[in-house]
Amino acid sequence: MRIFSLLLAGVALTLSANVSYAGESGGIHWGYDGDHGPLHWSELGPEFALCGNGKSQSPIDLLQGHKIALEGIEFSYKDAPFHVINNGHTLQELEPLSETVKSRYPKHGQTVMHLEKDSTIVFDGDLYLLEQFHFHAPSEHTIDNKHYPMELHLVHHNERHEAAVVAVFMTEGKHNPFFETFLNHAPKKVGEFLEDREHVINPATLMPKSRSYYRYFGSYTTPPCTEGVIWAIMHEPIEVSADQIQRFRSLVGHDNARPIQPLHKRFVLESNYVETASQVK
Repeated sequence: MRIFSLLLAGVALTLSANVSYAGESGGIHWGYDGDHGPLHWSELGPEFALCGNGKSQSPIDLLQGHKIALEGIEFSYKDAPFHVINNGHTLQELEPLSETVKSRYPKHGQTVMHLEKDSTIVFDGDLYLLEQFHFHAPSEHTIDNKHYPMELHLVHHNERHEAAVVAVFMTEGKHNPFFETFLNHAPKKVGEFLEDREHVINPATLMPKSRSYYRYFGSYTTPPCTEGVIWAIMHEPIEVSADQIQRFRSLVGHDNARPIQPLHKRFVLESNYVETASQVK
């Protein structure tokens, strides 16, 4: 098995800065504790102003959902080599681009058929390419102000450079073989990334069977807290073991969840749409 592990922090952090970890923070140092924590993000630079004065910030509490017939999300996730980064904030899997795709933003007129080797979703009739996925502990979104142990974020972009994030709650329960494989490929040191081209990862195996979801417009949950992000948070959580939750926490070294943000005048929509896992490609 060929596994490539690059220990140069500058290389890995440069790579992670070029993709969206539910936010695009540039070179300003930020974190989850003390003077660089979420309560102070807006003070770290003018680029982070929205973290303090934005009116459509994420995460939020999802208790007050308005039930409505929302269109289902069409998932088409594909196998890809492991490319896991420990960027000091989370563990992130960067999705590769196939040779036929030169950008993470689909071109006008493209469909899922044009991207047969790339992971996509169709959401509100728009085609989005999966850019990366990563994890938070505890969960960032809450239900009646109660956190799940973890939360998965899958970050996508469409041709207009707009973002759609699909979130999945992770609850303590049975051992999760897929998450175990991910943890086994996770770098232990900040600034390290690990690439394994002989084994593949498919985020479809981290999706719940039910496809019903909460939906609202919000922001990235990390600096610069850019707004205009469409969120789809799946109703049904997936299970991971207590040991796996602890191993993730140990690898990251700290909690990495932003506090709940005010809803202001936004509405949370809640679907009753259910799709079976067999319909996911």
